[in-house]
Amino acid sequence: MIPNLSRKKVFNQKMDSSEINIISKTELKKDSKKIQALGRSIAEMSADEIKKFNFPPNIQQAITEFKAIKSNSAKNRQTQYLGKLLRAIDLTEAYIVMEQLRTNSQKGIQLDHYIEKWRDRLISDKEAITEFISLYSSSENQTIRQLIQNSLKEKASDKPPKSYRQLFQVIKIIINKSQ
Repeated sequence: MIPNLSRKKVFNQKMDSSEINIISKTELKKDSKKIQALGRSIAEMSADEIKKFNFPPNIQQAITEFKAIKSNSAKNRQTQYLGKLLRAIDLTEAYIVMEQLRTNSQKGIQLDHYIEKWRDRLISDKEAITEFISLYSSSENQTIRQLIQNSLKEKASDKPPKSYRQLFQVIKIIINKSQ
């Protein structure tokens, strides 16, 4: 939800009393808090993600200063300052970018879960390898078979799951190539 970014009482051209839209102080404070929360969540992102927002230099500087601050109360003050700067610009693009980053993250998590299911299925079911190969034809078939065997041996002898992790990485590479 994009907060109401208007900071003044809005009057219609006719100045008709039935069409006056007065924004309450409480509503302004709620909007301000939402914008501060947005600013804080943006400031806590990685530098690559922040670049996607295309903010003016003064906001980028405020975000850089936020990252340098260690004190919690100082971070709160910087968040308020960042909110003040963000209220001065149109945030519709920032909300769109934020939503895109959120959905990309969710897609990555779903892909990881899908890969984990394949890995567990390949280890537990001998017939799953043929299905996997038919779905994702690859030159890594022998590597997959070897990693499955090594994973089973590691599990039986209570060793660290090195091959189990490598199997995940190989499956991830194969699935990403096929997409």
